[in-house]
Amino acid sequence: MSNLNYRPDIDGLRAIAVLSVVLYHMEETFLSGGFVGVDIFFVISGYLITKLIYKERSETGAFSYSNFYLRRVRRLFPALFVTLLFSLLVSAQLFSPADLVDLGKSLVAAVFSVSNLYFWSSVSYFDNDSALKPLLHTWSLSVEEQFYFLWPFILVSLLCFSKRISIPIFIVLMGLASLLLNVWFFSDQANIVNFFGTEENEPVLDIQSTSFYWLPFRLFEFSLGAILIWIKTPVAFKKVPVNELIFLVGIGLIGSAIFLFSSEMDYLSTLNVVPCLGAALIILSGPKHRLQWLISNSCLVWVGLVSYSLYLIHWPLIVFYKYWHFTKLEKLDYVIIALLSFLFSWLMFRYVETPFRKPKPRLKNKTPNRPFLLSAAVATLLIIGVAAQAIASKGWLWRYPDAVLAQLQYQKGDYSDYFWKNIHALDDQPFQDDTINQGKKIVVMGDSMAADFINVLYAAGVTDKINLSAMKVGHHCKTLFPFDDAQYKKLYGSAKDICRKEHERLMNSPSVKQADTIVLASYWDLSRTHLIEMTAAYLRENTSADVLVLGLKDQETDGMRFLHKHSFSAQIHQLRTPLHLKATVINNRVKAQSKSYFYIDLLELFCNDAGCQRATPEGYIIIFDNVHLSERGAEFVAQKFESVTWYSRLLYKQ
Repeated sequence: MSNLNYRPDIDGLRAIAVLSVVLYHMEETFLSGGFVGVDIFFVISGYLITKLIYKERSETGAFSYSNFYLRRVRRLFPALFVTLLFSLLVSAQLFSPADLVDLGKSLVAAVFSVSNLYFWSSVSYFDNDSALKPLLHTWSLSVEEQFYFLWPFILVSLLCFSKRISIPIFIVLMGLASLLLNVWFFSDQANIVNFFGTEENEPVLDIQSTSFYWLPFRLFEFSLGAILIWIKTPVAFKKVPVNELIFLVGIGLIGSAIFLFSSEMDYLSTLNVVPCLGAALIILSGPKHRLQWLISNSCLVWVGLVSYSLYLIHWPLIVFYKYWHFTKLEKLDYVIIALLSFLFSWLMFRYVETPFRKPKPRLKNKTPNRPFLLSAAVATLLIIGVAAQAIASKGWLWRYPDAVLAQLQYQKGDYSDYFWKNIHALDDQPFQDDTINQGKKIVVMGDSMAADFINVLYAAGVTDKINLSAMKVGHHCKTLFPFDDAQYKKLYGSAKDICRKEHERLMNSPSVKQADTIVLASYWDLSRTHLIEMTAAYLRENTSADVLVLGLKDQETDGMRFLHKHSFSAQIHQLRTPLHLKATVINNRVKAQSKSYFYIDLLELFCNDAGCQRATPEGYIIIFDNVHLSERGAEFVAQKFESVTWYSRLLYKQ
């Protein structure tokens, strides 16, 4: 059994983990699988915490829970508090009211170590701007702290009441149960939907975010580290460099994950066993083999020492820089962020982390930790109090002129009732009888893009001229069909059966079969645009309908943030911002391949070569997030309906 002597190779492993995360966060294309650095951290924590508990219990015959948790608080809280305070101060100057409210909620969640649960619960259709949440990264810290809270009780109980051989068996079974839970979750999403039920054609439980944020799905990573305590470091066998080989395999597994994994991969939470096994093998190889210098060199060890502070501070800096810059960052911007991150992390390590880890010698008395605990309690109350006030005041609206207060006090969820009302009323409804409505029979099918388009039709006042129905497509299945089994599996992974049923519902709908026009309106992604033509051709063959396809309208900047930034401008309606590059590329491709459908472009109603208009002449934002029209925005766009070429094709029989 090894002791708790310092191992520089573990700090080197920490450095690999944190650097991969930082590079991934700066730009995903730098290291497509850099997010696995967090998984490596979990393995390291499982190893070190288990080792600490086992050693204390074995050597003293007892375990002090109070000392353990006090050490954890001293190790984690000071740097976390500085990060939270820094985020609060900068957000107060920089953030819109809605973003400041989100920041306040995430502050409280971080203080109580439930950030993972907060961000899991806040996932919604309009919550697509996680890249601008400065405390999003604290989810992993909360997962670790939840493990720290539970694991000592479990392990000490096993040490007290079980035979020693049962402990490694328990750890292996716990890890296998966690891994199998991931496998089951992603094997067939139909099982999960059936188990948890559905609501309004969408799953109640978000499978991806649940497996990402919840501790039970991460336990196998901690278990891989914990089990190492009961596995002896191998020794050379007949001059075969066993430790070196184990180390190289570990490095290879981590490297393959960092460079080959991507966030778009299916079964990702299960595949994370690859970098975790790599980290476990590196730890198992020990600190004394001939290749240890690769991760025990002074540069990596230094990064490892400041890794906690670097992890905490780098993400808020990235978020605030992006928020302030308001446009896509260039390479020089990332260099500046990297330099600031290393500077701040060193300062935090030197002047925050290190001084607070142990009581000062002059305070060594019966209550040496009292000043620290009192200070921590006051700091906690301060953070919670200020955050609660920001939430209660809807983001400190007193910062803005009266003209924009009514808009800025809206949170994104406040738009939901308006946004979904019309499509829900029309969803899967039969057409009105011809004796009542002789207008053109139009079906709009899709996701929130379909809801958006229907709202424009209502705002334009044309719904009394047409016979309108809708087919809302759930479960992120898109309006792309039909496929064989292999294609469904390739496109939708474990959601293949759900999406097949969803598409069969569309194809068998009486409204679709009776329609004069079918509008396909989904949030298209670049990898599937070639399938739009195939779907349109299928509909043309199997129905008598004309097919129209709605393009994207993604903006580079969020509408509420735009309004916040220009809230004092009297000419806000004259300002324009660029269309998102992704939307431009996708729209151009959709237009170019249109053989079986006609292309609908809403952008021509409020965009030109100089960019897109973001506010109406009265000062109301047109798009409230990055892609969805506000009520006033829909009305503004609808006013120009008759000026576009596709208007008559949509409304009148050709």
